[in-house]
Amino acid sequence: MRSIAHHAGRGRTCCSSAAVAPQHKRFQRVLMRLIPASIAALSLVLVGACATPRPGSMARAEADPWESTNRQIYKFNKRADKYAFKPLAQGYRAVVPAAARRGIGNAYDNYLEPLSFANAVLQGKVSQAFRTLDRFIINSTLGVGGLADHATDMGRPREKEDFGQTFAYWGIPSGPYMMFPIFGPRTLLDFAGLGADIVLDPADMIRNALSTIGPYWTIGIFGAKATVTRAELIEAGADQALADSLDEYATVRAAYLSRRKAQIWSGIPMPDDEDAPVEDAPLAPGATPQPKPVDAPKPTQQP
Repeated sequence: MRSIAHHAGRGRTCCSSAAVAPQHKRFQRVLMRLIPASIAALSLVLVGACATPRPGSMARAEADPWESTNRQIYKFNKRADKYAFKPLAQGYRAVVPAAARRGIGNAYDNYLEPLSFANAVLQGKVSQAFRTLDRFIINSTLGVGGLADHATDMGRPREKEDFGQTFAYWGIPSGPYMMFPIFGPRTLLDFAGLGADIVLDPADMIRNALSTIGPYWTIGIFGAKATVTRAELIEAGADQALADSLDEYATVRAAYLSRRKAQIWSGIPMPDDEDAPVEDAPLAPGATPQPKPVDAPKPTQQP
């Protein structure tokens, strides 16, 4: 009797483990899709701070209707950066030589080229799509997996595209400005585009292949990407740009909205209502104001 009960208990345990295993694997796959999204968000949180704010398309109150809540989330993101992302990036810069850091950054950029190619096709930018494909082939071969950016030297600079830009190109309204935990600043449309980037990324097959080896491979890869991105932001002076601002949140918001508008309207003439000015972010006492950019002639419509 005791033996039968013992074997029955073992059977229940095995069945329970078998039921949990598929759920565990599904959780790992979801996690692997969220990690690159958080990396992209980290870039947008601080890369925007390096840009000089330009005229925007909406008044501040219209663009940011949930400002009070967004500011609280921004404070949370700052603490996460202070105690996690920034210390890792500083250690990475102290240990890895500058030349090696450039090679690693080039390889990660090359990894994202298939996504830019797909979005260029969806926007009908056929010539740009072929340039991106050409760039990917050159850097993947001559550049040894993208470690060297020979394509830029050969007249093929990076032309990044994402699904947020594609949705805007199709005429979908951007929606309100929002600050997401970890994911950082985005419009509602860009957040929807981020989801599409994660699900439809042509390079997702690489992540799935690595996840069959073990989840720690992919966690390590994307954790390294977050560290590389944060280190590049330190070198670009993003931290100083925020320190010179009296209102960091307003600086990030103005820079993000102007940067996204420039990306979306790249190569396309803007309508007249896109030239309406918006409030500039205030500078801290003693900070040196950056000069206003000179308006360049608007580009002609690409065929």
